Amino acid sequence: MSGIITLTTDFGDTSGYAAALKGVILGIAPDVQIVDISHQIAPQNIFEAAFLLSTVYRCFPHYTVHLVVVDPGVGTDRKIIALKTSEGKFIGPDNGVLSYAVKNYVRDAAITSSSLLQGELSNGAKAVTVTNSPHFRHPVSDTFHGRDIMAPVAAMLSKGFELTAFGEPLERLTMLDLPQAVKEPGGTVIGHIILIDRFGNMITDVRESDLPQGGELRLELGKKVVSGLKKTYSEGIGLMALIGSSGYLEIAVNGGSAAAVTNLKVGDVVKVFSKQSSRISCL
Repeated sequence: MSGIITLTTDFGDTSGYAAALKGVILGIAPDVQIVDISHQIAPQNIFEAAFLLSTVYRCFPHYTVHLVVVDPGVGTDRKIIALKTSEGKFIGPDNGVLSYAVKNYVRDAAITSSSLLQGELSNGAKAVTVTNSPHFRHPVSDTFHGRDIMAPVAAMLSKGFELTAFGEPLERLTMLDLPQAVKEPGGTVIGHIILIDRFGNMITDVRESDLPQGGELRLELGKKVVSGLKKTYSEGIGLMALIGSSGYLEIAVNGGSAAAVTNLKVGDVVKVFSKQSSRISCL
């Protein structure tokens, strides 16, 4: 059985950076299967990489190694971590880029004296700080740890090396303060746009389980209102709401861009309520 390594980066397709990662990996593990999740993460957008990884990693076998290189702090004292859960192996900078993948394996996340959110590993997850330099590619560039440190470690993890081969155990990880939909007393759910895909679909942090029950669903998107919940992108005309493949509420337009129609952006508020809720009487 050959190993699998996925790659998620902000390198784009016009440089040789992603190819360099693959070359180093294949030099160590020539039989490994390399799968590109995306190299189109917005430059230095840690949250986007974290969310995108969360939508796909469970589709892979549990022995897969997920390498994420979105690393604004490359060359600084930020840690590089290798992590193992029951759902896969992960390697990347300790800057929160693995937050969604490990959120079910972290407890007691809190702001520390360094103003970073830190969470304690739980539920059987194990992690190490990657410091064992004999496993690195030399010389190590101060500006390309993805190639010289993370790629070699990912290759060796895919070959069955244990985490302890790469450094000392780590009990706490840096976590992003992940946005969450909030349910108000009157039944209205306050969510946020967390990602706009290349089709202009706006993905929110509202899960299907967060949706108000009873009555026709309504969404407020700035000054626009969307009624009902569709099953596919091809239903209806104009703005529509549906539960996308990631399990989150999305706003889309049949054959068009919801982002262009609404002029909304990542971070903007989406209000969700039902026609029977008390909110309607206030409109």
